[in-house]
Amino acid sequence: MDPLLHSLFRPIQVNGSDSSTTYIEKRPSAALRAYVACYWESSPVTGEVLEGNLGVSCGNEATLSLSGEEAVDRVLPDGCTDILLKYNPVSKRQDISYCGTFTHPFVSARQAGTETRIFAVRFFPGGAHYFHGMPTHLFTGGNYRLDDIWPENIEIIGERILEARDFNERVRMMDEYLNQLLLRQGTNDCDLMKNLLHRIFVSSGSMSVKELAEREAISERQINRKFGQWIGISPKKFSEVVRFQSVLQSIQSGGPLDWTELALEHSFFDQAHLIRDFRRFYGDSPLTAAKDFRRLSDFYNTRPEASVILKT
Repeated sequence: MDPLLHSLFRPIQVNGSDSSTTYIEKRPSAALRAYVACYWESSPVTGEVLEGNLGVSCGNEATLSLSGEEAVDRVLPDGCTDILLKYNPVSKRQDISYCGTFTHPFVSARQAGTETRIFAVRFFPGGAHYFHGMPTHLFTGGNYRLDDIWPENIEIIGERILEARDFNERVRMMDEYLNQLLLRQGTNDCDLMKNLLHRIFVSSGSMSVKELAEREAISERQINRKFGQWIGISPKKFSEVVRFQSVLQSIQSGGPLDWTELALEHSFFDQAHLIRDFRRFYGDSPLTAAKDFRRLSDFYNTRPEASVILKT
């Protein structure tokens, strides 16, 4: 992938809605920026970041059910995949998994009184394929034990990260590990995927698969096969996710919103079409999203006022 693609597509999440937890992100080293969107961690707001607590489930239901006994974050489709290192300081157990691409929103729920921390690598769309080398569609919508699919024994780096003092040290260790793995694996670059992603990002997801095929002088079948291999979902579905994320960018900017104008700007037929499509990926209405973003920040778009979300 090309690190310049990051300037065209900056997926938004709404982490940090629970005031009892902190959420922190950090960019990778320059050598990994073509593949890794960020490292992130979630943990309780009290005590050291070492003791976070979230439970992640890559479900396919758009309906988000919340419990009074749980603190939750809404997790949105963004075309990315993640390595998750989940550690429970009470049981001293760490689980390492790989969450594939998903196309429906789900929730990360923290049970009251638990102390599980999640440290994670968020791969830019297509970035993880450089490391595991497997067709990404095999992991779509699921959460898999990493030692079953990863080309190198991830348990070794997992043990080192377990003993790290803080988030910055965990980032340094994982960054070094991925850099070494990238050098050993080599890069099997795909100019076609770069071109396709560039066209989708520039059009904010409004370019059809037929038009993509015509622009690249290849068949739609070839494009679908490439997306299964690198992204994990079809180019049509990925474009819908990119368009949804583009709408989120407009909402997150915080300015006055004219829903009819927003629908036309993002190539929807009308306001009803925008709202219906938005619910599929957010699990609620655009108005709810606007309210959510009044109290949240994210990795790519920061606000000046204080927030429980930390930046480094």
